[in-house]
Amino acid sequence: MSGQSTAHPLAGRLAAPSFVLPGTVAENARFLSGRVDEMALCFFEAQACLKYGENDLPPNLAEPSESGTLRCHVHLPVDLPWPSRHGTAAEAEAAAAADLALAVCAGAAYLHPGLAVLHPPAGSPAHKRRLLRAFAARWQARSRIPLLLENVDSCDVLELGKTFPADHGLGLCLDVGHLLGYAQDHLLNSELPETAALVHWSAPGRKDQHLPLTEFTMRQRRTAAALMGRLPHTAVHLAEIFHWPGVAASLPVLAALAREALPEKTDPNAQPYENTHS
Repeated sequence: MSGQSTAHPLAGRLAAPSFVLPGTVAENARFLSGRVDEMALCFFEAQACLKYGENDLPPNLAEPSESGTLRCHVHLPVDLPWPSRHGTAAEAEAAAAADLALAVCAGAAYLHPGLAVLHPPAGSPAHKRRLLRAFAARWQARSRIPLLLENVDSCDVLELGKTFPADHGLGLCLDVGHLLGYAQDHLLNSELPETAALVHWSAPGRKDQHLPLTEFTMRQRRTAAALMGRLPHTAVHLAEIFHWPGVAASLPVLAALAREALPEKTDPNAQPYENTHS
């Protein structure tokens, strides 16, 4: 990022989705370059993303722009064909789901994504663990991209076991909007947030609505500030709102949360952050 945006206390670690304005991934990338440091490639629908061509992901997207280089990570499809049955056949199907995710991710390989985010499957904790072990084994055999599990409505990740992610080479994508909206207090009170490599920020709305951080209630804001103080200093912070005005409104809130939670890490003479790229 450039100009006044570098005054943000999380500068170098700010991200936005690849769908903040109508258009292709490439158009969104060009828009976001210079406004944030990283783009989340929203590969939500497997079959649609497999059809991406050079109009969506042109070869020159990997080239630095005048605003610098825009890093990226991948959000894997949310419609992966997870099996509902049990046994060895289910493990094979989970590995096949990983193959599909790898095929989707391959289209962006030239962009060198730094992380990949996965929604855990539904089912009992034991069923989820079995499928995720098979998925992770296939993924790690074929890709070096670190794989993160995101807390979602049907799985707070903690239910898999406190050490399950680390035991299987998996990381955590902490979705704050989900944590707040689904009242995932067990996750909040665990030690997992301290391990998050990526943090999704939004204010909860109805169902899985992702609202700007300006919509936090006072209680949600206090919880968010406390979480901010617990997160690793290397974590990437994604304003996961799917329109640019919402992202732009949320970035100053993230700045304020970081300054409140991490005063010793910020410049006391810095001016309040204002997004100059509205």
